Amino acid sequence: MRKSALSLLLSFTLLLSVAAVFLQPSTVVMAADATGVTSSISDILKHQQADGGWKKDYSVTSGEWAKSTIDNNATYTEIRRLASEYKKNKDSKYSAAAVKGINFLLNMQYANGGWPQVYKSSGYHKHITYNDDAMINVMILLDEVANKKGDFSFVDSSLADKSKKAVDKGIDGILKTQVVVNGKLTAWGQQHDSSTLKPAGARAYEVPSLSSKESVSIVKFLKTRPSNSKITASIKASEDWLKSVGITGIKVVKTSSDVTVVNDKSVTAPIWARFYEIGTNKAIFVGRDGVVKYKLSDIEKERRTGYAWYGNWPASLLK
Repeated sequence: MRKSALSLLLSFTLLLSVAAVFLQPSTVVMAADATGVTSSISDILKHQQADGGWKKDYSVTSGEWAKSTIDNNATYTEIRRLASEYKKNKDSKYSAAAVKGINFLLNMQYANGGWPQVYKSSGYHKHITYNDDAMINVMILLDEVANKKGDFSFVDSSLADKSKKAVDKGIDGILKTQVVVNGKLTAWGQQHDSSTLKPAGARAYEVPSLSSKESVSIVKFLKTRPSNSKITASIKASEDWLKSVGITGIKVVKTSSDVTVVNDKSVTAPIWARFYEIGTNKAIFVGRDGVVKYKLSDIEKERRTGYAWYGNWPASLLK
């Protein structure tokens, strides 16, 4: 291969890698590395906990992560696998385990409609968790159960009715947690305090803020609901907010050693920061010291390269 052709190929490969990391379309999917995806169906049965849920890592035996959780796609992924297995062979041990898992999700829900990251937990794990679409993915599953759709046609009417009520309650919780700034609805945080319903922090670099990524998945789910004045107003306000905080004139460049933001006036397609400061709508970036910065370059390289600070998540919603 000629040198010029090789250079072109390398450049194209680099461009694809950048796009894959920073410009992912927003979809609600189960991650390929979730334990429930990669484990055998026998391991899923074996590791179902007494409360009906699953750990995100079956090998953990102590601490918060030894509890049942919806983090990293845990529990609802196992339920889906079990329902699919039951549909294939009609062995009741799979349907029974799936039903036990569904009942766990129903029991896990707060009275205010939200779901915590970890069941009966402490610290930020007990916050209402929109992060990585955890709560929304639970609601998508329960909506399928409520309507006996797909692999959940086997559930009885009582469980379907309970699931419908849980989804309705979840919608109410979503509407109550939408952040109001100066009397105007905006968007949602990654997680919200289970008592005050206000945006809350999690890890040191995840401070209370508005999250473009998580808000997109919330809006997409709201759009599947029967329309009413509250839902319509919520959707419009959040889409207006997302439009207002899109950033043009920059491009995010990822190399093998760092991530940088380059000013480029020719870039007219918007990109979004993951987090925005409540009240100012400024894009924010936070390192492990927990100090808010307004430039990606101002936080340590380990965090610059180890987190999705920019993306085009709202693009498919707003087109």
